[in-house]
Amino acid sequence: MAKTCLIDNEKLGMMTNSFKTKDGDVLCVKHAKVLGLTPKEISESSTTDIRNDFNDLMNAMKKFNISNINQLSKSERKSLAYLAKRNLNKLSPDTYKQVKDITTQIAGNRLMLLGLGLQGSTQTLTPSYLAAILEQNWILIRQNEQIIELLKNNS
Repeated sequence: MAKTCLIDNEKLGMMTNSFKTKDGDVLCVKHAKVLGLTPKEISESSTTDIRNDFNDLMNAMKKFNISNINQLSKSERKSLAYLAKRNLNKLSPDTYKQVKDITTQIAGNRLMLLGLGLQGSTQTLTPSYLAAILEQNWILIRQNEQIIELLKNNS
């Protein structure tokens, strides 16, 4: 029986590289790259989760007027999917940039945490996490100002 990609149902040849999800469906290399997933991540994910992540990414791209997936780096693709999964794909482009910076910083912290965890010291991460919280606070302040302005205009 021919394999088909779970995203676009494109038939995959016998010699075509592909990855199996935990429920046995197949994801082609092209879509794995688009989603920024490793073979291990795919094997641990369900078909439904992968389809949802792909749809979230496509919806976020539409929101931010990104027509070509190749314009995005792997981290940008992951950031867009991350935001869309949390229903944050309706952010203004300015807020999106700040949130993207925060998600990138937190992702870097996770890698550092893994490395530092092997050495036994995680205290150096505290300033980095505090910087992410500070950025989040700036976003909240700006959004509060926008809400106040809207309330004043509607009064």
